[in-house]
Amino acid sequence: MCAEAQQLDGPLEAELWASALLGSWWPPSLEMVAGRRDPDLELGGPLVDELKRLGGPGGLAALLALGEVSETELGVRALEHVNALLAAGVPRPPWGQAILEAEVLRTAVMLEDVFDDGRTIFVEATHGDGGRHAIGVYIDHNLGGIAKDIVLADSLDQVEELLAANAGERANPRLEPIDPGEAHSRIRAAMELTDMTLEAPVSEDYAALRALAMLRSDELAGPFPELSTPELSDEAREELRADFLASPEGERFAADSDAAFVASLAIDFCADYLDGRPLRWSPATVEVFMVGWVARKVVADRATFDAVPGALDAWLRYAGRRRGIPDWAIEESCDAVGAFTGEMLEQVDGDAGGGPARELLAAARDAGVDFSDEEAVATFIAGWNARSGLDER
Repeated sequence: MCAEAQQLDGPLEAELWASALLGSWWPPSLEMVAGRRDPDLELGGPLVDELKRLGGPGGLAALLALGEVSETELGVRALEHVNALLAAGVPRPPWGQAILEAEVLRTAVMLEDVFDDGRTIFVEATHGDGGRHAIGVYIDHNLGGIAKDIVLADSLDQVEELLAANAGERANPRLEPIDPGEAHSRIRAAMELTDMTLEAPVSEDYAALRALAMLRSDELAGPFPELSTPELSDEAREELRADFLASPEGERFAADSDAAFVASLAIDFCADYLDGRPLRWSPATVEVFMVGWVARKVVADRATFDAVPGALDAWLRYAGRRRGIPDWAIEESCDAVGAFTGEMLEQVDGDAGGGPARELLAAARDAGVDFSDEEAVATFIAGWNARSGLDER
């Protein structure tokens, strides 16, 4: 490792090397999380102590890279070891000063308006050596706003050239400036959410670039705005559902029908689990809703699931018209409903008919329980459990 660190060519290469090493023990194990143990210190602490013991230019180079990239106590310990080696006369690597002087050049966000499945926030920086780099964090709107991918480009000019070269007639991403403070807040909020997500579905390079992305975001100047997801009140949800049922797309559905219930699910899904915008849908959103949420999280009888394809198709056409997106985009989302219906129903059928939880919800709905009334729900569940106990005797 010392020999490898000594051969690092430039500050960016050193940062990438350290970031990949720090990413080798991310995410931490469940045992560490449950025990509130610090994986950096537990796994990286012995490593930096050994690097100090080995010393020499290679040991100092490795410690300096780790110390500058790590934002935890491990970085503090590594830099303390660096100072000790410097005091002993060990020379800095050629990039030793440049890695301390990274300068942010600009920040930008890549987005598109039709499906708006996510946004990539870029931070472009230089170390004063003439070279530039831009690191981008992709924030997935269909997964509740987690950071799902991290990319590295030579510059934002390169990103703009790639976008121009791949421009088509439909949904085209574009690059726009973003305030540095806002960029910091959005990157950190998304990455912290990823850290809290069990088995987060991140890209292959995410772990290796995670520490570098956090480092660049920490170098952004404030003020840092507080972010919030738009909240949709119960009244607003009911008004939206009623408007759908009165619309050309939804007027064929009765207010107490399974299809109307599916519309409520679609509204709640976007409002509570995605980004708070119930009218924003895409083929990817349809997949997450049908296969990742409805089939796994919703407790209902089979008739409700059978109603999903028709009701969701109508909802997508209503939502697309309300948003004003192109017809081709609406059709692509509606086509996705048919593509994922089979998989959704297979998951539902594979759950042994839904199990006790699904039976409980169906019975509660039949009994007219108000699910917004916690006391009413608790009372029904208590009665259900009591009846179940009698039936088992």
